[in-house]
Amino acid sequence: MIYHPDLVDSLLREHASVQAEFQALFLRAVASADSAGNPRAKEHMLHGVARRMKLLRRCLSNVFQLFPPNATSPLASEDLDEVQISLHAFVMNLYGLFENLAWAFVLRHDLEAKTGGRRGIGLFLRSTQQHLPPVLADYLTSQTMVTWHTDYLKNYRDALAHRIPLYIPPSTLTPQEGERFTALEHEKFECLKLQKFDRLDQIRAEQASLGSACPMFLHSFEDEGKPKPVYLHPQMLCDAKTVLEFCPKYFSSWHERA
Repeated sequence: MIYHPDLVDSLLREHASVQAEFQALFLRAVASADSAGNPRAKEHMLHGVARRMKLLRRCLSNVFQLFPPNATSPLASEDLDEVQISLHAFVMNLYGLFENLAWAFVLRHDLEAKTGGRRGIGLFLRSTQQHLPPVLADYLTSQTMVTWHTDYLKNYRDALAHRIPLYIPPSTLTPQEGERFTALEHEKFECLKLQKFDRLDQIRAEQASLGSACPMFLHSFEDEGKPKPVYLHPQMLCDAKTVLEFCPKYFSSWHERA
């Protein structure tokens, strides 16, 4: 088991709680859209924020179903692909949800010109933050949120959109397993050249059996300031709980402005 058993139990409990809270928050987002007034603000709330909440909830469910925290053996290649697809969708929609919230606020209060246009619209931009009610501005400018956004969310979203997509290694290997995997990899290329497809299938099966599940992700091995691997399940839950913590504050005060 990769995680300590106590942590596995905690992750599963948190996941169940987050799923229920997301459903309630989705309904609140839909209700908030009705109070937007501005049709464009309503669209960002209803077809941006609320829709993304549904996708975030489903992506999280997919990951926990296909890659449960108590997994020990490497995932089948197809399952790992599905987990990575859900992770990619999760990160993109997480980033997009905060963008939709920014647009909904700016449009509701007719602030597009005062922010300097669309490039000045963003909850993590000073040009938008200066117009937010204090409860939202203080939350977004806290050191915790600034670090989360800069070092993690923007970093990983930008890599996913523009550079190297987020990657979950197929397994964690001991040094001995790593040597065997590398030897098999060399043999694999020889089999391809010689069209020894039966042996190629055997090699792939042996490689798939090596090591243990790796519940971590990163985006680049070569970027300047290489990112550290991030634990998959705790990070996704942390991200989800950030949405669950911020959005109620937003929905309670987005009718106000500084």
